[in-house]
Amino acid sequence: MPTVPWRRRLSPVPGDEYLVLASRLPLRSFAQVPRFLGLTVAVVRQLERTEGLVGYSLRAQPLARTFWTLSAWTDDAALGRFAREMPHAAVMATLRPHMRPTRFESWTVRGDELPVAWDDAVERLLRPAGSSPPPSPVP
Repeated sequence: MPTVPWRRRLSPVPGDEYLVLASRLPLRSFAQVPRFLGLTVAVVRQLERTEGLVGYSLRAQPLARTFWTLSAWTDDAALGRFAREMPHAAVMATLRPHMRPTRFESWTVRGDELPVAWDDAVERLLRPAGSSPPPSPVP
């Protein structure tokens, strides 16, 4: 399954700051892959109607039993509301016992830095927890 390209819900203001959340969601078994994909449809529908969502992209690696999310939000409160509302809350409760350790990373970017590149998000998710990102190149 290819990466779902960035879907913009709001036009970001270039100088404003936005919260970015990236996640890595590995499943314990191949048997759960079809269920995960089916439940994702309901969460995507929820995303499409969520206030405060700037945009999102999804990546699936079913043969690796790993799924990735990348989203940008107007603020932490908007992300928190989304996470607590249905169906997201129920989907996460249903899937939690079938997940290997998950990883979430959040950071802020300016509106002119959206959408965030998948390479940047994956690098943040795969480096050791608590480590700093590599320094930005000096122009």
